[in-house]
Amino acid sequence: MLYRPPVTQDPRANEEPLRGRDTLADIDDPNEPRSRALLEQYGRPFAQGEVLFREGDPASAAYLLQSGRIRLLKRVRMVERSLSVLRAGDLFGEGALLAGVVRTSTAVALSEGVALVLDRSALREIVERIPSLSERILTQLVRRLRDAEDQIEVLMLKDTQSKVISALLKMARASSGPADLSVSPVELSSRVGLDVETVKRAVQRLRDQQYLRIVGERVEIPDLKALRRLYGLLGSKEELRGER
Repeated sequence: MLYRPPVTQDPRANEEPLRGRDTLADIDDPNEPRSRALLEQYGRPFAQGEVLFREGDPASAAYLLQSGRIRLLKRVRMVERSLSVLRAGDLFGEGALLAGVVRTSTAVALSEGVALVLDRSALREIVERIPSLSERILTQLVRRLRDAEDQIEVLMLKDTQSKVISALLKMARASSGPADLSVSPVELSSRVGLDVETVKRAVQRLRDQQYLRIVGERVEIPDLKALRRLYGLLGSKEELRGER
C-alpha cells in the first residue's frame, strides 16, 4: 500500500481539530453550552461503514459533520465512483433544503462519528441563533463550486500523471513555499476520477522522482516550482502527441 494512516486506537485521532478549520457552527469548544445544546437536539452518531443515505432516496435533511469522516459515492454505469471525502465541519446533503428532491449520491461513514441532522426549519432556527453560520455556509458552498470547477479541469486531462499533479497543485495553490497537504489515496482518487490503485502508482512514481514525500496521510511537496515545471513538461508532451 502506498501511504497509510498511522495506526491508532481511535479512527478520529488523526483528524485535524475543529479549531482553525472553516467549520459551520460554533463548536470549537464542545463544552460550550450552545454547542452542547446543538448536539443534544440535532446530533446523530454513526458507526464505521454505516450508510447515512443512498442515491435516489427522498431527501429531507442536510448533515453537518461534527466528527468522523464520510465518503460520498455516485453510481456511474453500474459502478460506484467516489465523489469526495468529508471531514469535521463539512456540510453535505444540502440539496434536501429544497423541496421535493432526491439524494444525488450515497453517503458512507469511513469512521465512527457524529453529525447534526438539519431539516429546513432546523437550519433556519440555527442560523437565527448563530448569525455567523449563514456566512460560513455560503463560504463553503462557494468553495465547493470552485472545487467542482477544478475537478472538471482535471478530468479533461488525458495523462494520469498530469491529472494527479494538477490536483495536488490546485490543493497547494495557497502555499508560497513547501506545501503540506492532508489527503488520503481515496480523497485524491475522488478528485482526479481514477481508481485508488492507479492514484497510488502515480504518487509512488512522483515520490520515487523526489517530487513528493509521504508521511502517513500527508503529502509533502518540498519544491512547488519543480512540480509545476514537471506539469508543464507533461502538458507539452501531450500537445506534441496530439499534433501527430
